[in-house]
Amino acid sequence: MNPDPIARYLQRLPTFITFFFSIMLVTVFRELSVMFHWTTGPTFDIRNLSHDLIVVGFLATLFFVVSVWLAYSLLIERFPYTLDYTTFFFDVVRFSVLFMIFDFVFLAGNPPYYGYYIVMLGVFHVLMAGWHTYRLRYIQGVERVERIADIRGHMLRMGTYFVLAIIYYVFVALRWQASQPWGLHAAIVVITSVLLVYWNVRRLGELKVKALQAQEAAKSQPAAAPAR
Repeated sequence: MNPDPIARYLQRLPTFITFFFSIMLVTVFRELSVMFHWTTGPTFDIRNLSHDLIVVGFLATLFFVVSVWLAYSLLIERFPYTLDYTTFFFDVVRFSVLFMIFDFVFLAGNPPYYGYYIVMLGVFHVLMAGWHTYRLRYIQGVERVERIADIRGHMLRMGTYFVLAIIYYVFVALRWQASQPWGLHAAIVVITSVLLVYWNVRRLGELKVKALQAQEAAKSQPAAAPAR
């Protein structure tokens, strides 16, 4: 056990984030169970388009949220929390936004309100781009190059989601009362879900490469001379 009480204290902070993440998953799965009455009499109907869209959006969002947690778990090993708490509270905020995103995914079956879900995806990437930009003034070298690449990636995602949100608002939300364009609504739900999965598969792949490179670099470092 680490004898330093401050070190032990800081090690508990990731446990809180993981607990928060666990509560989020339990809550949204309960919402899904209540929606389809899993414990009393399942009402999911594969012939019902709104049910299908909820499941598609839910699975894509689940993959997205778990991917964020996997990235968090890897990065917290490289960059542990410190006593200034800035990173810790930022992580609390972004996991709270993830909670909202997971709640809004059920709007995939309730047009014309799905636009809120797309906007929250954009907001999440605004937070991430802003955070990495803020951290640039404190870092140099390879980590700075990584952060700049992360900023570009988050800006691309942010812009794409906001454009999709505008398209949804103009061509679905504003016209819903008059024409109920279910086809366009379904297409945007599917496109958003595919983008969510695609970008996070790429992100996990990049993190895997970085982790393996860091592992190889650690192995190649000469061992410290034994104390005499």
